[in-house]
Amino acid sequence: MGLFGKSAASMPSMSLVAKQCRVFGEFDLDGDIQFDGQGEGTIIRARNVVISSTGHFKGDIYAEHVTINGFVEGSCVAREVNILGNGKMKGQIESEQLTIEKGGCLMGENKLKDEPSLTVVNEDNTTKSKSSSESKKTQASA
Repeated sequence: MGLFGKSAASMPSMSLVAKQCRVFGEFDLDGDIQFDGQGEGTIIRARNVVISSTGHFKGDIYAEHVTINGFVEGSCVAREVNILGNGKMKGQIESEQLTIEKGGCLMGENKLKDEPSLTVVNEDNTTKSKSSSESKKTQASA
């Protein structure tokens, strides 16, 4: 048991790259990481990635949630990406949800992660799933 009743293993971990620090390589972590300094490489399996206003990251990011308030060059694959007012993203984002605050900038491309499928109900009360591209074809021919 930890000091406040929780074991250290169950508490989320946060890694911090300080403002004066430069790191290179593959960052494989199950927790959170914040870049106040500079990083280059690949971040994989992260829960939360934060690039602060003084932070810069060049490479690929794979995470659940990414917050950009500094500068990122490369690709970002995440469930949710937030580009804050001072944030700049140059490259490709693949996400389910993208938010860009006033002042934030995306110089590149955004792709929808795992395009959702639609359920179509026919007149005979049977249902079947179609991808959105198939349903667009159906609508166009109607």
